[in-house]
Amino acid sequence: MDPQILARAMAAGAPVQAINYHNTPAARTAEYDRELAILAEHFAPTTEDDLAAFLATGRWSASRPGVVIALYNGYRNNYDVFRPLLEKHGLVGWFFVASGYVSCPPAEQLAFGATRTLRTMPDEYADGRYALSWDEVRELDRDHVVASHTRNHTRVSLDDAISLRSEIVGSQEDFLKQLGHKVRSFAWLFGGAYGENPLADGHVDLAGYEFLFSNFKIQRLPAYRGA
Repeated sequence: MDPQILARAMAAGAPVQAINYHNTPAARTAEYDRELAILAEHFAPTTEDDLAAFLATGRWSASRPGVVIALYNGYRNNYDVFRPLLEKHGLVGWFFVASGYVSCPPAEQLAFGATRTLRTMPDEYADGRYALSWDEVRELDRDHVVASHTRNHTRVSLDDAISLRSEIVGSQEDFLKQLGHKVRSFAWLFGGAYGENPLADGHVDLAGYEFLFSNFKIQRLPAYRGA
């Protein structure tokens, strides 16, 4: 579909829309530049405070709909390729990072990714680092949104409390250690919504996330509703 037609259709929908990216290789820079120019024409940049106000009140104050531009997994090319384009067009990126991938030594990242559906472009980086560094994550945290996409990008059984704690709470602990604060947003791998599984919900609450991104909705979690 023509990107302009898609953008107009999205803008005619809900007051806040989400669009997802994963790997963003340099070979597609011109394509991303065109897409973001169209998004900037039709949508307003959206922060977590903007989202919180909308979900609390049901009212969107900007003249254009908001857009959550989500970049999943924590790929280095999200920083090298996509971040400059976001800033060129005055947009806010939401970087959903698998914290264990960022913590993985570069020499082990290809093997780490091969067992966790983290797809990379062969020989994209001569130094072998395909994930964001924590220094890059800290820089993104200043001007964009950094969020959790689990610790290890591993699908876990929803009745396995140990794995759930590692992937949900453990990821938040990584961000607290590296950024000096908790992150507010969390997205599952193949994600379900809050309210579908009490054990998973309990770990999301324990971690202190404010927003849960699942396959079909964005939820502001009970502890924050009405705030």
